[in-house]
Amino acid sequence: MKNILNLSKRRSKDFIWRSIQFLSRQGFTFFVLLVAAKLLTKEEFGAYNYIIAIGFLFTLIADFGISRAVTKFTAQYNTVEKERLKSIFFNAGLIIVGITLLLIIIALSFSNQIADEYGTYLKFLIPFFLFMPLSSLFDGIYTGLKKFKKLGVLNLIAAVIALPISFFLIKEERIYGAFYSLDIFYTLLFTMLALFHKNYSFRFHKEILIEVGKYSFIIGMASLGQFLYSKANTIILGKYHFISEVGYYELIDKTFVLLAIPFIIVSQIMAPKLTELSTLNKDKEVFSYFKKSLNASFLLGLLITLAVYFLFPIAIERFFPKYNTPHFFEIFYLIIFNLPFLIVSNTLAQPFIVATGNAKYSLLTIPFGILNVTLALIFISLFGFIGVVYSLLFSSITNKLVTYFLLFKKLKV
Repeated sequence: MKNILNLSKRRSKDFIWRSIQFLSRQGFTFFVLLVAAKLLTKEEFGAYNYIIAIGFLFTLIADFGISRAVTKFTAQYNTVEKERLKSIFFNAGLIIVGITLLLIIIALSFSNQIADEYGTYLKFLIPFFLFMPLSSLFDGIYTGLKKFKKLGVLNLIAAVIALPISFFLIKEERIYGAFYSLDIFYTLLFTMLALFHKNYSFRFHKEILIEVGKYSFIIGMASLGQFLYSKANTIILGKYHFISEVGYYELIDKTFVLLAIPFIIVSQIMAPKLTELSTLNKDKEVFSYFKKSLNASFLLGLLITLAVYFLFPIAIERFFPKYNTPHFFEIFYLIIFNLPFLIVSNTLAQPFIVATGNAKYSLLTIPFGILNVTLALIFISLFGFIGVVYSLLFSSITNKLVTYFLLFKKLKV
C-alpha cells in the first residue's frame, strides 16, 4: 500500500511539472498566436500562419521522429545500457543539424517557389528552424530520464522571459515581430536545456546512430502523415489564396491542440513506465493500462467537446469580434467532431505505440494523410475552403478508428 501511495505521489508531481513544461512551451506559441490575431489584420494573420505551417514542415523533416524515439531509447539505455546515455545527444543531434542546414539552404534558395509571394518571410525563421528540433531532442532526453521538474522549470523561465519581449515585438514590428518571437523563445530554450544537461559524450557511436535513426524514421514517417492532416490543409488553403480562412483554421486548430495538452502530458509521463513493462514482457499490465487509458480519454474527450461547442463561440464574440464571421464558424462547427478522437489519439500515441515498440501502427497516417491531401485538393475545387474540413474529418477519424482497432488486437492478451 505504501509503495502504491509513493508511486501515485510521484506521478502527481510528474504530471504537475510536465504540465508546466507543456503550458510554457505550447502556451507561449498560443500566446503569440492570440496576440497576432488581436493586433494583425486578418490578411497578415493568415500570412503568418501560412508561413508557420511551412516552417513546421521544415522542423518536422529535421526532427523526423528523432526526439520521440530518443525518449524510448533514453529510458531503455537508462534501464539496461547506462553508458550509452552520454552519447545519445551528440549522435542524434548530428542527424538533426545536418538535415536542418540542408533545409535552410533550400528555404533561402527557393523561397518564392515554396511560399509564393510570402516566401521572403522564411528567412526570418532560420533560428526557429534550427533550435526548435534541437530543443525537442533535449525534451526527449529529459523525458526519458523522468527529469520532469527540471524540464518544467527551464521551459517556464524561457517563456517568462520571452512573453513580454514578444508582445512588444508584435506590437511594434507586426508580422515580423511574430516571427522574431518564435526565434527568441526557441533559441533561449535550447541554450538553457543544453547548459543544464551535464551528461555529454561527443563521441561518434555508430550503433546509437543506426538504432535511433531506424526507429525514428518510422515515427518520422508517421509524423509526416500526421502533418498531411493538419498543416498540409493550411498550406493548401494558402496556395488557393484563402488567406483569411488560413487564420480561421489555425486559430481553431491551435485551440484544440491546447485542450489536448493535459492528455499529451499524461501519455508522456506514462511512456517510460510502458517501455519498462514492455521490455520486461509484462503484457497483461500493458493491456490493462491501454484499456483504462482508451476509455477514460474518450469519455473526457466527449465532455470537453461538448463544453467547447457552447463556450468557444462566446469567447470569440467577446474577445476576437473580427473573427465572428460565417466562414469562421462554418469551419468550427464541422471540425469540432474531430476533437474527441484527437484527445484519444494524443493519449495513446506515445505510451502504447512508440514506447512499446509498436511504432509501425503509426505509419497508417501515411496512406490516410495522402488521402486527406488528395480529397482536399478535389473538394477545395468543388466546395471552396470548407472542402479541406470535409477531407480532414473523413480521413483523420477513419485513420484513428482503424489504429485503435489494430492496437487493441495487438496488445490484447
